[in-house]
Amino acid sequence: MSDQAPKPYQRKIDRRTALIWVGAVGAAAAAGGAGVVVYRQAVAPGPAAAGYGTDPKLNPPVKAPWPRLLSDDELQAAAILADFILPATATAPAASALGIPDFIDEWVSAPYPDQAADRSVIRDGLKALIPDLVRGDGARRSAALAALPRSPDEATRAFFKRFRALTVGAYYTTEAGFRDIGYIGNEVRTSDPGPSAEVRAVLEQRLKALGL
Repeated sequence: MSDQAPKPYQRKIDRRTALIWVGAVGAAAAAGGAGVVVYRQAVAPGPAAAGYGTDPKLNPPVKAPWPRLLSDDELQAAAILADFILPATATAPAASALGIPDFIDEWVSAPYPDQAADRSVIRDGLKALIPDLVRGDGARRSAALAALPRSPDEATRAFFKRFRALTVGAYYTTEAGFRDIGYIGNEVRTSDPGPSAEVRAVLEQRLKALGL
């Protein structure tokens, strides 16, 4: 990571987009696609809101019935950590460029059970990182980030795993994420060329090894 202080994160997405994103990632998580929560603290008190119910109408402009909870420092820490997990490459933008911190903020602010259960894990983890990530120099930031995956503290490791799962899950529901992994679904085809010669060769090899 660069020794230069990261540019302050500026919000990228509106509430309507963030809410739709939360719904998409929540559905993926329910199907096992956004990681498994390995540690949960007691649910922190959150906004007293009933949510949208079972049939939200998100097509017109939306005013969320709950406030976003992350402080500015927590949001900045989230941006730095998200970019550590998914930095910019030659072909894909960094996580913060897509608005992942806004998604994290909306996720922990929502009053639904799964999001409320993540609230303390994510917010406590971000608060603990503020001195190093937001206020520290490049060396402190790099050391703090490198230490997260192998922290001796169970809660810290669980925070990193959950934050990483949410970051990756959100990133790869975007158009940029689809392009990054070469996903070509949701496109109309006039014909199906079938698997490539390389794929067929691997398949034949595997079938032969199985005696099929």
